[in-house]
Amino acid sequence: MEQQRTARVWGLIFAHARADGRPISIDTVCHACADAFGAAGVTIALHRDLVVYEPVSATGSTAPRLADLQVTLGEGPGLAALADRRTVLVPDLGATETASRWPVFAPAAVKAGIRSVHVFPLLLGAIAIGVLEISHADNRLMTPDEIGDALIFADAALLIQTHQLVNPGAGPTDLQFGQVERWAEVHQATGMVAAQIDADLTTAFVRLRAHAYVAGRSLREVAQDVVARTLRLEPWMNNGESED
Repeated sequence: MEQQRTARVWGLIFAHARADGRPISIDTVCHACADAFGAAGVTIALHRDLVVYEPVSATGSTAPRLADLQVTLGEGPGLAALADRRTVLVPDLGATETASRWPVFAPAAVKAGIRSVHVFPLLLGAIAIGVLEISHADNRLMTPDEIGDALIFADAALLIQTHQLVNPGAGPTDLQFGQVERWAEVHQATGMVAAQIDADLTTAFVRLRAHAYVAGRSLREVAQDVVARTLRLEPWMNNGESED
């Protein structure tokens, strides 16, 4: 039964790659997964040294916003799945218990049109190197069969990422990495802020994220302004003064 499930899910992934005329990639897994579940959005995010949760591929209308909310607010089911190294199923983001767990993220996600999220960690032994997130615009609890399929999609994403880790010079005919350019501006802005406030990259990223949170903007929007040099962040003043 499990072999049949695995073959069926991988068949969907291969079919997508053939239709696109491209090698199998993180993006292929995202698109095939979204189609399989009729999802509003699918995101694959990885655990990085600087950014705990970094989206590397996303498809669908809700995926970019869901990812951005979690990075900016520092809470959400994706971060919980990474921290706890377990599947996190949220059938109703508007539920009282969900709002209690993620008091900032949950209402913001509902406002963005996201009603349910199911997150599956990419586990390499005891280490969670990333997550696969499937979101819907309606309240929904996955069936056991759907969860089984989602775990195969997560395994596929893990296999592709592991290939990248052991083959850093993989050419265009090999398995491809996902759309990292989406977050390239965040990395660039972090480096610029580090120079502006004379701090290390971790402190600069925290500073960038804090500014986005206080300003009520997305992290990528703030990063774009920093890169465009229309926004400059100043060091926090030890004497209680705030930046202009």
